[in-house]
Amino acid sequence: MGGFASGWLERWFERTYKIQPIGSGGYILRIGLIRYRGPRVELADGTVVTAGDPVGELHMDNARAQALHQEGHGGLKFRREVFRALPALGAELSTKPEYGPVQAFCGASLFWHGAARAGFEDRPLPAFERWWLTWWERHLMARYHPEGRQRLDEGNRTELRQIWISRKTLLRYAEAAARRGGAADGAALSQSSAEAGADARDG
Repeated sequence: MGGFASGWLERWFERTYKIQPIGSGGYILRIGLIRYRGPRVELADGTVVTAGDPVGELHMDNARAQALHQEGHGGLKFRREVFRALPALGAELSTKPEYGPVQAFCGASLFWHGAARAGFEDRPLPAFERWWLTWWERHLMARYHPEGRQRLDEGNRTELRQIWISRKTLLRYAEAAARRGGAADGAALSQSSAEAGADARDG
């Protein structure tokens, strides 16, 4: 797909699904609000999502992710940016009325293997949804990641899965960051992740 057509399709997707930044922007993740249409989901902390429930949908800021990879050590910087975004999203849950009924956030990712470290849980996608979202995610990876085509040719990152994180876990992220005075260094954020994950498992 050519660059112009790809860019047009991405802009159409953002307008159609009303994808918004977290806060005033500057985070690797962005959010859309949807009505969930899939099978019942129960997360480790007891959060339940059923068809028709409002959920937050997580989307990558692809241009920002591309810039991280071009600067070098992209994988490490990407993880730090995710850890930085989650407390900010958790803080918004208490301030934005539209997030009031949202009990969980989900997204589709080729990088679901490592998502558990950030408090996510993964689930399989329905066959058709997996097929077309895998095509789209592979396209984005080839377009934005400097080694994307090579990694895809080698057979890496080929399975797409749905990842979920609960409202409870995100609020714990925000609380942990607040206790540290909004610290954004990698060690503090990794510790926040561990605390949030442990709390989620303990219920």
